[in-house]
Amino acid sequence: MVTIEEKLTLMELIAGYCLASDNKDVQAHIAYYAEEGYITGGMTTSPKKDAMAEELAEIFAMEGTLKRHLAMNHQFKKVGNEIHVDYLLLVVEGEQLPEVIATAMTHDEFIQEKGTWKIKLHRNVIDPAMFNLMKKWEEEGKAALDFNEG
Repeated sequence: MVTIEEKLTLMELIAGYCLASDNKDVQAHIAYYAEEGYITGGMTTSPKKDAMAEELAEIFAMEGTLKRHLAMNHQFKKVGNEIHVDYLLLVVEGEQLPEVIATAMTHDEFIQEKGTWKIKLHRNVIDPAMFNLMKKWEEEGKAALDFNEG
């Protein structure tokens, strides 16, 4: 069973890396990852110990304008020594007109590394609506983000 203290700790970590993403702060964002930790899904990186910083900088640059990342509806599950957290990620435009840019189901796997909870795996399964928005932008001649589904 996941304790209340563990849930609050992990929710604070999730909020922290969402805010680091809002600020496009690569070093603050990767500080939440284990050395072997990585991102997969709609956006993918190598493990932190490899080229994650460079790849994350490219992802942030690709986003262009300010984006706000909101995490909600957390569900926690203990799996051995890990804690897995599933939640909804909502990404909204924060600079131009306020609009939802993307929604995704996110799955994080946290491990203890040197006594601190760190992300081993961060997986986003982006909902189809974002790809529909990108298609609309392309038809309107706007720059579109380049994400791979998966």
